[in-house]
Amino acid sequence: MVVTFARPRVLDSMLGALGRQTRRPDHVLVVDNGSDPEVARVAAAQGAEYVDSGDNIGPAGGNALGLSVLLPRAADDDWILFVDDDDEPVDDTLLHRLESFGREVSYSDPLVAGVGIAGSTYRRQLGVFRRFEDDELCETVDLDVIFGGSLPMYSAGVLRRVGGFDARLFWGFEEAELGLRLRGLGYRLCAPGPLFLHARQVAGTAGLASRTLRTPTDKAAWRRYYSVRNSTVLARRYGGPLASTVAGVGGAAKGALTLARSHRPLGEIILPARGAVDAYRGRLGRRVDPGTNDKVSA
Repeated sequence: MVVTFARPRVLDSMLGALGRQTRRPDHVLVVDNGSDPEVARVAAAQGAEYVDSGDNIGPAGGNALGLSVLLPRAADDDWILFVDDDDEPVDDTLLHRLESFGREVSYSDPLVAGVGIAGSTYRRQLGVFRRFEDDELCETVDLDVIFGGSLPMYSAGVLRRVGGFDARLFWGFEEAELGLRLRGLGYRLCAPGPLFLHARQVAGTAGLASRTLRTPTDKAAWRRYYSVRNSTVLARRYGGPLASTVAGVGGAAKGALTLARSHRPLGEIILPARGAVDAYRGRLGRRVDPGTNDKVSA
């Protein structure tokens, strides 16, 4: 499944990359959050099924919509692959290797609900995610969250039993919410360590200590809003007593300071704090319009 918004050329490249895989997906579904006739044309040309969401419902809503289409057709032992439209597999054998890994670990442990090539664990007391160090990426790595963009594959049978993505999150942390929910029910999420490390090497992030990684200063204000809101929602659902304070108050302060240092308008500077407030009030869904796909402006 590929969820896309206003990027037909990017989508075309991704669908072409999927078609070149030595293990191609049995069926590809494109969920279009932009109601774009060109996206529909690209999907048809690449032999993919097309679904128009009718509105921008975000990645969370798009994935939820796609699951409502695919799950009734899927067998319990099928894997459902979620692909970002701009994160192409690094080579033509990656899906084959990842699926083989998934089959192997799920055969030995039926509680394996999903696999991917990257992820993290969740520090529940503080409501923050912990990055694995490079030397931890060996053999099978157990995760709390499979990152979006890391070719997450989930068991259709498990998703049928426990539910899929929370569409109310709209953008950001929808994979984390699903992962933490699965983990809380006793399921496992795994990554093959060698592929995880190779993905870092390709991205140029291998060898970096966790403390040196920072959120880009040009991150759009709307993205900061949803990041603070949804990370606070996760902390309230799955974290310890202090987690929502760390995620909400800490995230709002950090986001506002970064935006202020970038000389952004006041209306943008207050968005992280608004995200924290909306999380506490349970105001989910699309509350801030992301506009285009531009990283800086919304």
